[in-house]
Amino acid sequence: MKTKSPKTTSIRCRFSNSRGYLLDARLDLPADKEPADIADYIIFCHCFTCSKATITTYRLSRMLAAAGYAVLRFDFTGLGDSEGDFAETTFSSTQDDLNSAIDFLGQNYRAPSFLMGHSLGGTTALSVAADHDAVKGVVTVASPSEPDHVLHHFGHALTLLEQGIAASFEVAGQYFEILPEFIEDVRRIDMQAVLSRLDKPVLLFDIENDALVNSSNADEIQQWVKGEVQRVTVKNSDHLLSDRVASAWVGEQIIAWLEKR
Repeated sequence: MKTKSPKTTSIRCRFSNSRGYLLDARLDLPADKEPADIADYIIFCHCFTCSKATITTYRLSRMLAAAGYAVLRFDFTGLGDSEGDFAETTFSSTQDDLNSAIDFLGQNYRAPSFLMGHSLGGTTALSVAADHDAVKGVVTVASPSEPDHVLHHFGHALTLLEQGIAASFEVAGQYFEILPEFIEDVRRIDMQAVLSRLDKPVLLFDIENDALVNSSNADEIQQWVKGEVQRVTVKNSDHLLSDRVASAWVGEQIIAWLEKR
């Protein structure tokens, strides 16, 4: 099924992860090109508890598609229109979902040249990029340096989870169930060690006065990545890049960076 805007077209895709769940996705394309004619494919990973339709992911993906790129945005397990139970989510499961998306593109279209992500989606992209030869670089927007950063969402639920008891936490007025395995998994990941072998260029967006991910996270990513890091500070916006002007500016910076790769 295709949907169109004046400059882009979107194809609905579904693919399985290694656990057998079908993940729902959209492949955003320039309206004047066929998939086979597009040189660079990109995967965009959404933020924790978000979806492929979240404003940050949707706007930037469509902007990149209008500039000539193919962008796959998908819902992680148990979110949006994807199958599975979000309560069983771990950082390892999101890595598996992203690796499955990479395999899907490689088998059906073209292996992705770039991985991108917003917030924890960017951390996920950084964590797997070194494992894929076709990936030439990574773009992150307001991403934490360590996956356990998201535990600040959990509040009192963290105490229960640390005792091995399933609990629920609230994000933007919505409640999510989560199992204790989540905190064990995010605390197991050593991102400094992971990034020390990422010898690929990274475009790193740090949002000034971000209420959720402060600039120390960008500092650490910049220090830990083995490859070249270009850091850009975004002013007059929030964690979700809700401001249209700021979002458009970020998109322009990404396109300019991609054109040099």
